[in-house]
Amino acid sequence: MGRRGRGTLRSPEELRAFLTLRLLPGLGDRTLMRMLEAQGSARTALSLSTKAFQRAAGAGPEKARGAPEVLRRVDAVLEACLRFEIRILTLGGPGYPPSLLALTDPPAVLFLRGPGELAGQRSVAIVGSRRASPVGRRTGERLGREFGRAGITVVSGLALGIDGAAHRGARAEAGSTIAVLGSGPDRAHPRGNLALFEEILENGLIVSEFPPGEPPRPYHFPRRNRIIAALSRAVVVVEAARRSGALITVDHALDLGLDVFAVPGSVEAPQSEGTNALLRDGAHLIVKAEDLLAVMGWDLPLAPETGAIPARPGLRGRTAEAPTPGTLLGALTGTPRSLDDLVGALGEAPGRLLARLTRLELEGSARRTEDGWIAVR
Repeated sequence: MGRRGRGTLRSPEELRAFLTLRLLPGLGDRTLMRMLEAQGSARTALSLSTKAFQRAAGAGPEKARGAPEVLRRVDAVLEACLRFEIRILTLGGPGYPPSLLALTDPPAVLFLRGPGELAGQRSVAIVGSRRASPVGRRTGERLGREFGRAGITVVSGLALGIDGAAHRGARAEAGSTIAVLGSGPDRAHPRGNLALFEEILENGLIVSEFPPGEPPRPYHFPRRNRIIAALSRAVVVVEAARRSGALITVDHALDLGLDVFAVPGSVEAPQSEGTNALLRDGAHLIVKAEDLLAVMGWDLPLAPETGAIPARPGLRGRTAEAPTPGTLLGALTGTPRSLDDLVGALGEAPGRLLARLTRLELEGSARRTEDGWIAVR
């Protein structure tokens, strides 16, 4: 794999078997994970008898298992990884980020480009609207610069708007940044961020669960958001409308027990409805990087004009496991339940529970009434 291929420590046969399983149509990450747990290796799983493989993976993947087009696709992916110096990390293998294992469906394979690293870093996700306002873009870039100056890795999705602004801000301070893509790591998407993509390749890290050659598809981006959350220690939302994809990242962050921060916006701006709702329901308010560092208990950066900023006491990011959206929604009926009642039933912190209720409200699955929360069936 060349100089940057040090992450790929599996044998060539095991890696090929892993990629073959990953590229079988109809074989999802959860099924693949169960097969690996049961069989101990990708090679063993791939060599199961027809009946055993079909029982474990389904009829579709079994039919495609020996198809020439799948084998050609595996060869093409391996060749592209060599050509573009792409590292391959596999579930349970060396270098695979432990934080991703907390996901209900961790990616079976990760493709990495660039000199950056995934492990051992303090990292913060900055997400928000693609159709960001000028103020939102400036705020995202400023926060990226401030985190970069403080030595905090900025994680985002390389999209137009807030994502791109956050990456650019981090790079302006020569800070570390990780871009998680909804396409293969061999192509920049959107093309408007091509220059930024190439700059990150020189100094940061491009990450994707999709193999080289995979185009961006609408359903890739919600999946990408779970990786953005899992690679971060906290999530910052700069601008988000009521149904913004950034709120999907918030959902994953809450499932992982991460702290969520939101930048307040105008009550008249549609792109701030989601962020203002998060603040109303318990998210931490942030206007500068120092706000997050104090809450997380991380060292504060130096202020060029005054020297060291004294550290302030602050709450550490909560790590209690949050219930899944289905559990929370299942606790709601047509009879209003108060927040105190739900806290007692679910054993969850009030602020986090309010944030999750807000997400359900924004999705139209729950509604707040004068007497409490109800489900919308």
